[in-house]
Amino acid sequence: MLKVDMSAAAVTTRLKRVSQLRRLCLSLAAAKIVGEQERKTEVKNAGETISKSDKSETNEKAVS
Repeated sequence: MLKVDMSAAAVTTRLKRVSQLRRLCLSLAAAKIVGEQERKTEVKNAGETISKSDKSETNEKAVS
């Protein structure tokens, strides 16, 4: 049987993660469905944001 870390720090970390997941679920539940054109624009913008994030992570690793 797996042992579960029940230290104060571990419990706090799990509670914070559950809180974040709850907020995400509530946000998704309240989200509105966008039209096809708006969705395509949002997907494109999200892809660009991810690309920029990947590039900055790569630059940070190169600097380290």
